[in-house]
Amino acid sequence: MNKNAGRYTCFLAVALFSLVLFFGNSRDIMAAYEEGDVSNGGTITGTVKIAGDVPEAKMLKADKDQATCGHEDIPSEALIVSGDSAIKNVVVSITNISKGKKFGGGIASLDQKGCVFVPHVAIVPPGSTIDLLNSDDVMHNLHSWSMKNTAFNEGVAGHGKLPKTFEFPETIKMTCDVHKWMTAWLIVQDNPYYAITGADGKFKIDGVPAGTYTVQAWQESIGKTTQEVTVSAGGEAKADFNLEEKAKKERKRK
Repeated sequence: MNKNAGRYTCFLAVALFSLVLFFGNSRDIMAAYEEGDVSNGGTITGTVKIAGDVPEAKMLKADKDQATCGHEDIPSEALIVSGDSAIKNVVVSITNISKGKKFGGGIASLDQKGCVFVPHVAIVPPGSTIDLLNSDDVMHNLHSWSMKNTAFNEGVAGHGKLPKTFEFPETIKMTCDVHKWMTAWLIVQDNPYYAITGADGKFKIDGVPAGTYTVQAWQESIGKTTQEVTVSAGGEAKADFNLEEKAKKERKRK
């Protein structure tokens, strides 16, 4: 192969790669959520509960920097269930909506107080920059477990902050490499139709255009489940969820 042929082959390869990137990015752009005004939108309400017996609360041992973190064990936030089986911190969202109300809400910061992330579960729109704060006197080391967004593993000094931008929709686990018991979840959500359940397991999603949607309930220890919900103009649709622990699912399969 002469030099000109080699250059031509290289040019074709680069051009083809550029086209793949262009059309791939174009599809992402076309699929982006479109914000607008919603007239006479409906609501989706419901309660998320655990199926079967209420599990015992797990405790995490705080065995480092106890002057700041405390000497007592810390209740795990991985699965918080009330006496009447309601589950806290479940993310309920519409997964198949491309157009609707403007994206409001989300968080401006994720803090670390008393060696615990606050809040434990949070949602931000794609492209958001949030401050990762450290309100403690000791250093924390923030570690993001992400695939689509650039992962990082960086220290944050006491009373410091670390601004980070999250571009792409994804569920990101956040941990502290210094204090192993610390965990939080940052949900980069591509539309504003979501809610996080409170201690009573209840949620409400409003301003939903009339139509039939897939509504998903996700919980960090249990996983996710979906159901189809039809919303009428100005109406209220119900979507209750009963989630089952993974261990129970495995026993049923056997």
